[in-house]
Amino acid sequence: MRIHLLLCLLFAIAGCATRAGDAGAGWQPLFDGRTLAGWSAPDPSYFRVEDGAITGETTREHQPPRTQFIVWQNGTVADFALTFEFRIFGPASNSGMQFRSRVGDFGLVHGYQADIDGQGKFTAGIWDENGTRTSLSARGQHTVIAADGTRTATPLPGAAALAGLRCDQWTCYEVTALGPRMELRINGITATILEDHETGKAASRGVLGMPVIAGEPMKVQYRNLLLKNL
Repeated sequence: MRIHLLLCLLFAIAGCATRAGDAGAGWQPLFDGRTLAGWSAPDPSYFRVEDGAITGETTREHQPPRTQFIVWQNGTVADFALTFEFRIFGPASNSGMQFRSRVGDFGLVHGYQADIDGQGKFTAGIWDENGTRTSLSARGQHTVIAADGTRTATPLPGAAALAGLRCDQWTCYEVTALGPRMELRINGITATILEDHETGKAASRGVLGMPVIAGEPMKVQYRNLLLKNL
């Protein structure tokens, strides 16, 4: 199991340096760089392609009544490695990558979110989007959630290198999930690890998607999205 996980992480690390046209065996591009083919949002007016990236934006003149999500339509993910680049603008901006999630009423997505925010404060933590558990594992922590919901967190010393992270520049994000263990990396640095065993709460499969948050104007971009099923 340990060797398998190490190999999976090595696959993920290579991802951000790989462009869709150079993807190796097993890597699937999720975005063609030109259109939103394969993606769907209940209200597509908040999403477009700009700068070769999936772009979500709200303005003071065009604010959504609630958080809006765009969801990948070509399947669900269980055990996987996902790599992409992102940048986000505005100190109040908030987004992230949903994974192993589900779509509910009004197109709201519920489940694990690899967090992204404009100040870089919460980026690379794992959040329970539209759920009751809120923060699951903050950046710099290795969190284990037991079957009864009890949490144990230990520090990840290497994550201190991410202090002062600038999220308005293109940044490499890697998400790896294998069984109950999920790991996020930023620019090759392990940022957080979550092992989720909570009965009735932990998810083993679901959709991928990205939100734009209602409230202050914001803009977020995603490009070079590559998926590998493990």
